[in-house]
Amino acid sequence: MEEPMKETNDRMERFRLFLRNNGFYIALAVCLIVIGAAILLLALDKPEEESEAQAPADDAPIVIVGKSEDERLGSILHAPTAAVLQKPSTPVPTAVPTAIPLPTLTPEPTKKPASAPSKAAPPVSGEIVFGFAVDKLLYSVTLDQWTTHAAVDIRADAGTQVKCVFAGTVERVEKDDALGYTVTVSHANGRTTLYANLGEDVRVKVGDRLNAGDVIGTVGTSAISECALPPHLHFAITVDGVAKDPAKYVRLG
Repeated sequence: MEEPMKETNDRMERFRLFLRNNGFYIALAVCLIVIGAAILLLALDKPEEESEAQAPADDAPIVIVGKSEDERLGSILHAPTAAVLQKPSTPVPTAVPTAIPLPTLTPEPTKKPASAPSKAAPPVSGEIVFGFAVDKLLYSVTLDQWTTHAAVDIRADAGTQVKCVFAGTVERVEKDDALGYTVTVSHANGRTTLYANLGEDVRVKVGDRLNAGDVIGTVGTSAISECALPPHLHFAITVDGVAKDPAKYVRLG
């Protein structure tokens, strides 16, 4: 009888030692088992309808709770839902833009070509018997040689009146050894006219102011260097001291 009691006492002593050494872990395991069992019971006892009610329907609207820090995103999330617009039964006519008439363009006026300056009347009327030549040579019958000629010789009967071609002032009155009686008149724009082979009856003096058409003298035969030619007026024009073709300024021929 004593043997079984002793064996029982030994087992109890070993169990107490086991609990003393592992009591904390055993208590922790028991607590975890109890908590798990409680959660399981609560889940099993929850009504099925309540679970279905809490589950979101596929077509139910999603409600977003909270405030976004992004102002643009917040305005989208909290904006009121726009009402569905109904399509009007009668189509609204589209306004046709009114055509704006184009302004009438005025044709550009035709530019008239600049008219050439009118030429002055000749000092005498007649044909040219010895022409203007400064860049070429002409044969002089009187001198029997080729020479330049910075004037034109206009044929006219002796005694024919010689007229001033531009308004100006008499600059010189002289008898030249080669050209005979000569009158030089100065004009505006640097121009100068010369009238030579005149007769003795020169009618102007130095300083006289002349108008175009005033008589200077008459055609003569006083030019020794051109005495082989018929009676004529030796007529020359210079501009700023440079000889120019008189035909560019006076109607000749």
